Amino acid sequence: MSVTSSFDPESFDRESAGVWNKAAQHYDQLSRLLFGAVTRDFIAFSGIHLGERILDVACGPGSASLAAAAAAGSTGTVAAVDFAAQMLELAAARPKPQAAAPIDWRRMDAQRLDFPDASFDATICQLGLMLFARPRQALLEMARVVKAGGRVACLVQGEADKMLFTSLLNKTMVKHVPELKIPGAPTIYDFGPPGILEDALSRAGLGRIDSRRLSGTFHFKSPEDYWETMASGAGRTGVLIQGLSPRKRDALKTEVMVKSAAYRSPAGFDIPYEFVMARGVKTAGAGRGDGAPRA
Repeated sequence: MSVTSSFDPESFDRESAGVWNKAAQHYDQLSRLLFGAVTRDFIAFSGIHLGERILDVACGPGSASLAAAAAAGSTGTVAAVDFAAQMLELAAARPKPQAAAPIDWRRMDAQRLDFPDASFDATICQLGLMLFARPRQALLEMARVVKAGGRVACLVQGEADKMLFTSLLNKTMVKHVPELKIPGAPTIYDFGPPGILEDALSRAGLGRIDSRRLSGTFHFKSPEDYWETMASGAGRTGVLIQGLSPRKRDALKTEVMVKSAAYRSPAGFDIPYEFVMARGVKTAGAGRGDGAPRA
């Protein structure tokens, strides 16, 4: 992956598609291993009802899409979109729960959704918003395609000092390879501080905003297990690690393993996490659009 001196949203999007295609198989494994309970909490928080039309934005390997399909039931529908074709291929191959809504898997940019205004009862986005080059544009699109009175719900990573599951590695990585930090580029913690995600939903024309923080720990057998999980499965970060020189990669690994060893528990090693989820209801006239899809 190339490194640039200033942030270019178009280049960021092009590179992101390649990165997530490359990371798809390993990220799918990481997601299945660790995110099951988080996904269940998020779908319950989203308030999906039987018979609803649901859009899952940045669906990745499909965990939230399948949970949403189960919540919407056989009388509902789910459209699941992602810009990484390999993610969609993995998602479409997963078995669907019984009596679940049909799922329409589509390759699509979250920042230009190819759906007419008011197409859905609810839009969900699990761990995607903080990855977009233009996250606020994506939120406007999510609001646009939801009907008046419909809902938009997002799950993001929390504050960096509490989301140690990723920041323990990411902060150490920037220390060893500072040129990877591009001025102006979004970070995965941008929506983590109190009030930031809620404010973003409000600016997209959503009201009656509710939010909740999820905290806990992810279990690993050893510091080596944590390193291998993150180095292979952590999306963009994992791909960047693979691109480092052996010397830099070894130095990074050594420091990450030392830091993760501080989280020893009776059964192994438990690394803290924090996620933030927020939802809002679309007010009349919110979201932009003239009724046409954004192809």
